[in-house]
Amino acid sequence: MKKKLLIDGMSCNHCVNHLNTALTEDIKGVEVIEISLENKYAIVDMNDDIDITKLKEVIEELDLELKDIIEL
Repeated sequence: MKKKLLIDGMSCNHCVNHLNTALTEDIKGVEVIEISLENKYAIVDMNDDIDITKLKEVIEELDLELKDIIEL
């Protein structure tokens, strides 16, 4: 299922790379399709059984904030 994650706190391409790595390596079943630094979102394709709390924890470990999740 595709979702758009609205993420606050990304300020450079280094942030984007860390987010991409964290989402794909720390959470099984997540594939990153696109991350926009300018528009502060990540579009992911993820399994239905992914725990949203785990997703939020992984993002917050990078000093970023998950503001909202929109189903696409």
